[in-house]
Amino acid sequence: MKLETKVGAFFLASLVVLGILIFRTQKIDFFGKKSERDFALEFKQVAGLTQQGKVLVAGVKVGSVQEIRLERSRARVVISVDPAVPIYSDASATLSSIGILGEKYVDLDPGHPESGPLANRSLIASKEGVGLDSLMETLAAIGKDVKGITQALNESIGGEAGRQKLDEIVDNIRVLTGEFRAMAQENHGAINETMANAAAVSAELRDRLPKLAQQFEDLGRNLNGMVNDTRPEVKGLVVDVRKLAQNFQTTSENIRSITDKVNKGEGTIGKLLNDEATVQKINTAVDNVNELLGGIKNMELRLDMGGAQWTKRGDSQTGLGIEIAPRKDYWYSIGLSSTPDGKISESTRASGAIDPVTGLPTGALDKTRFVTTDQAFTVSAEFAKRLGEHFVLHGGIIDGKGGAGAEYRAMDDRFRLGALAYDFTKRDDKPNPRYRVTSSFQFWKGLYVQAGVQDIGNRELRTFFAGGGIRWTDNDLKKLVGLAAGGSK
Repeated sequence: MKLETKVGAFFLASLVVLGILIFRTQKIDFFGKKSERDFALEFKQVAGLTQQGKVLVAGVKVGSVQEIRLERSRARVVISVDPAVPIYSDASATLSSIGILGEKYVDLDPGHPESGPLANRSLIASKEGVGLDSLMETLAAIGKDVKGITQALNESIGGEAGRQKLDEIVDNIRVLTGEFRAMAQENHGAINETMANAAAVSAELRDRLPKLAQQFEDLGRNLNGMVNDTRPEVKGLVVDVRKLAQNFQTTSENIRSITDKVNKGEGTIGKLLNDEATVQKINTAVDNVNELLGGIKNMELRLDMGGAQWTKRGDSQTGLGIEIAPRKDYWYSIGLSSTPDGKISESTRASGAIDPVTGLPTGALDKTRFVTTDQAFTVSAEFAKRLGEHFVLHGGIIDGKGGAGAEYRAMDDRFRLGALAYDFTKRDDKPNPRYRVTSSFQFWKGLYVQAGVQDIGNRELRTFFAGGGIRWTDNDLKKLVGLAAGGSK
């Protein structure tokens, strides 16, 4: 079996397998229905929330964030929800985060069945959550209030005026004790009567105390007997209580040490509560981490696998390309392809008459030079930049040679028409650079057809080609990876 036949069979099998995986993960409906429902939310601010963020109901993921845009100074968020989760007219959503520094997500309350179902693409009532910034502002306000109280006490007690106030307080206490002394003298008779009553009570207790002492003695004797019967258990209980008391004492000392350090502004928590500069640094660090994580989550990965049949040499070209897009207006692409023009071979053949006696050539030799191209794998690596909505410029290594090109795109990039030039070296059968014009149309999901002309500037190599392929987006690849991970368990 030829190499190109094996490669073609391999890529055809790969297309079938990956197509099945896409059908499973995309929940494709052949009648054109979507497998998920979209709803809209509005918030004052969505700092930290990114596309593909989670949508949770009772802590369980039921959807993801599809789009975030600004409308009338408010953030409009479009979410996609699993159709198995019912959403009612009184549903509400809150922007929350996992922990203090965790990622932002949409906490969805589906509502109550009595209110009736909510129509698709409707606006859900949104509630503003409590963020880290508002918490830090509250703590800063509390700190200012405490500083104001201490400053007021210092102004009230400190200095000469404060000493005068303390002297007035001492004088008031002196006057109060004098009044108590006078009141005691005026009520001397009542106090004597109270003492007489206490003496009568003590006399009565003198008669009853021996009986009470006997009763306590009997009770103590009974307790001693009980303790002697359960002495091992009581001893162990006493030891456990002593250890527990020691642990409580150690814990209280540790808590006292921690609170002292916090009050003095020592340690991370102390600085967090007392040092405004530390709060600002934490806010800056949180913003930097959110920006970094948002950039990584926004990076897209696209995969393109296709092939075409050449009419000139009756041969075919197959290829696999990967695009890494940090942003929508530029990306990097890497490709591996099998092409009939991947390897060039040159040979020279000499012909002439041979003397039958001596076996040596007679006369001048006629030398002929042959140039052929063979099937081989080539590598491409390019940088692409989108200009406006419809035009893309790209350049780099194309089929192992330097080159550049331009492309016109329309219909959400489903229709593409491009031209490129590469391989500027010259030889007898290729006096001009290689020019290629390609057009493609994506007619259903990721499937597309393509056609074009190769080597327009070189008559000996010029050929038409036609074929097709499949393209996967970042969401398709994430679902494929998730399906593979689930299948390996």
